Amino acid sequence: MGITERKERQRRAVAEGILAAAREIAAAEGWPAVTIRKIAARIEYSPPAIYEYFDSKEAILLALMRRGYAEQLAAIERAARAASSPEAALGAIGQAYLDFAVGAPDLYQVMYDLGGVALPAAETRNEGEKIAAVVGATVAAILRGQGRGEEDIMGKVTLMWGTIHGLTALLLAGRLPGGREEAARLTEQAVCNALAAWRGG
Repeated sequence: MGITERKERQRRAVAEGILAAAREIAAAEGWPAVTIRKIAARIEYSPPAIYEYFDSKEAILLALMRRGYAEQLAAIERAARAASSPEAALGAIGQAYLDFAVGAPDLYQVMYDLGGVALPAAETRNEGEKIAAVVGATVAAILRGQGRGEEDIMGKVTLMWGTIHGLTALLLAGRLPGGREEAARLTEQAVCNALAAWRGG
């Protein structure tokens, strides 16, 4: 391994350590408690050294937001590919969405401006549109299978997202009686209701 490659590997390792430290602090104290100084103390660096990797706390949050969306997108794509039909894929996508949030609640907060996080809307929208495209393709396949035109795809996607995101946010806030099981049940019900409405429409 050459010197340049070794330095780049070390740089990536430090950057990963910074992101991991931010998540650890957030998990213990919430995102508003995350500061450059606390991150530096956790990884035993000086605060100025952190700025060699990230310009600001917002830059750290943006990196985590993009990672979260990439991981959620991968989970949704895996669920859709494994399904036996477009209808089953939509249900699997809903459950994968919920499972991701439960497994990485700190990332979900950053992705969707929860827990005291506020990122530029354009940044989160760009990432979210990648997930919307997968869901939209699934909805379009369902409508084609019903012999219907592919009308108002994004409206249907937004309605599904609003419902499942709302359930997820309530679950993460501890405001959903029945906890995860109830969130999963209601997510499945939301998908079934949507499929029934599209068939009858």
